[in-house]
Amino acid sequence: MTLIASLLFVSALTASIGVITLTLRSALPRIREVVEMEFSPAVQHACRINFGEVRYCKAAQVIAFPTVPRAPKELLLAA
Repeated sequence: MTLIASLLFVSALTASIGVITLTLRSALPRIREVVEMEFSPAVQHACRINFGEVRYCKAAQVIAFPTVPRAPKELLLAA
């Protein structure tokens, strides 16, 4: 009885380890993308230019990403 329980435990343990590794392997590209995005250099919004006595601030180039406008699902009123 103990031998059967031990074999069942070991088989369940190996199955769960296999499922975890397969899940991580399939999710690894997205994990890498998130890590690269999180640790990428911050976007510089403006840069200061000092030219002798003349000082002014020049706006940096801003890249706008297209987004899909979201329509409100329904109108909710607070009671």
